[in-house]
Amino acid sequence: MNNILIGFYIGSLFMVILYNFQWYLSNKKIAYLYYSFLQFFMILFILQKYQIIFLNTACLIITAILAIIFALLFSKEFLELKTYYKNIYTFVNIIIFIIVGITIISLYFKNYEIFQQAYSILFFPFIPISYLIYKKGFKPALYYVLAWSVFVFSIFISDIIKIFDILHLDNFPFLYIGNFVQALILSFALSYKTKILIKEKKVQEQILIHQSRLASMGEMLSNISHQYRQPLNRIASFIMNMQLHIMDHYKKEDFLLGKLDEAQFQLEYLSHTIDDFSNFYTQDKEKQTFLISTVISHSNKIISSSLDSSYITLDIKILQDYSLYSYPKELAQVLLNILQNAKEALLEKKIKDPKIDILLNKNILSIQDNAKGIDLKIIDKIFDSYVTSKTKNNGNGIGLYMSKMILNKNFSANIDAKNSKNGAVFIITFN
Repeated sequence: MNNILIGFYIGSLFMVILYNFQWYLSNKKIAYLYYSFLQFFMILFILQKYQIIFLNTACLIITAILAIIFALLFSKEFLELKTYYKNIYTFVNIIIFIIVGITIISLYFKNYEIFQQAYSILFFPFIPISYLIYKKGFKPALYYVLAWSVFVFSIFISDIIKIFDILHLDNFPFLYIGNFVQALILSFALSYKTKILIKEKKVQEQILIHQSRLASMGEMLSNISHQYRQPLNRIASFIMNMQLHIMDHYKKEDFLLGKLDEAQFQLEYLSHTIDDFSNFYTQDKEKQTFLISTVISHSNKIISSSLDSSYITLDIKILQDYSLYSYPKELAQVLLNILQNAKEALLEKKIKDPKIDILLNKNILSIQDNAKGIDLKIIDKIFDSYVTSKTKNNGNGIGLYMSKMILNKNFSANIDAKNSKNGAVFIITFN
């Protein structure tokens, strides 16, 4: 390459470094920092290659190895391997540790033959892995597939030239052209991922607001329960005194005693209902072991009156119970959200004989309604943020997105939606 091309190339890479470093300072995502360091060491390698700076053999090897290490670090962070493939994430860390160890030993004994090996083999597996992650729904991974394919191919060609000592191709900058194309594509990818992060941040803010409202509601209900408790106890005391008085003076009076028993029952029911609502809207502080059937039963207590008033039948079947160790109220929140969505769909479509079925069989929990199903245009995106099947005034597309996040994060569970003959089916699988 002539001096103008070298200058343009290095200048472009410096712009890439500044761009990514700026985003690192903005959102503290370590992938941006790793990518900045990758391109920085690539620049040093290029400057040495074209004798603009002069590094001894040890420094040149350290520069190349650091570029490789930061490329691996960037790949595992950008692709979010810790989320999608935790075992591969751990394996990459082990590979990095081994590379560092071999480099230290080789530099100590001044044995540099190991560095003549092909390094493209280290990066090639990331291409199919990134494609699989893209298929799982992580859209920025597609940019990585394209960029990394070009980059790995350029490394592979450079390795072939180096191993077989093909002199007439030694000066052709395959590696640098591949790196430049990769830098351009991944700059778009990082920009796209940043937009996703900003969007997710907004959603997270709405979720925090929602959770704050729930906590405030819990405090309010707790205060209401304190206010109600004394009058309820006094009314219960009055009823008890009236029952004693009737039994002492009107021993044959059955009607009044029956009505007083009913009143006593309603008072106890009201007291328990206040406790149920108050306890539900307070947040869990610690994980605990619980049965899914317990959460289903508790959720039923919360929503049953609302369903009954809308003449919606809720049928619960527990074929085989399943134990979890997590936050039961968060699972109840997910279940109530799905039930509320089903209720609104049934009412909106004016279904005759509306019905919701809950079925638990070991680690699989399904919720099915007969509201004619989810619109096929959005069914594949129903768990994305701001996607909703409701009218604009009735939904904001946060509920199911938040439910999926809760299940993935706190229960290691998956949730899927599909249409059956009569309506929508939500299937939660606890791993």
